[in-house]
Amino acid sequence: MLYLDKMVKIEDIIFWMIIIAIIAIALGLLKGSPPETNALISLALFITASELMLWKTLFKINKNTPIEFIKVKNDINNRFDKIENKLDKLKK
Repeated sequence: MLYLDKMVKIEDIIFWMIIIAIIAIALGLLKGSPPETNALISLALFITASELMLWKTLFKINKNTPIEFIKVKNDINNRFDKIENKLDKLKK
């Protein structure tokens, strides 16, 4: 899951507005309304903006992943230490 919190962010709204603009321009091209070069430039800009927003979110999530692995490793080491202490007590 990409989003960790339940609140709608301004970035989410902008992303969906860009997607709607891409669809509107594509439908306009099918109808023949806007000039082709202007529409293609707009499509390229909107698609680039949406991709940048997606990559930004993805890298934000990936940045936190190593920290979580360090926490899990620390928890596992603590558990092994407790088990070793109990085994030492049983040996005595």
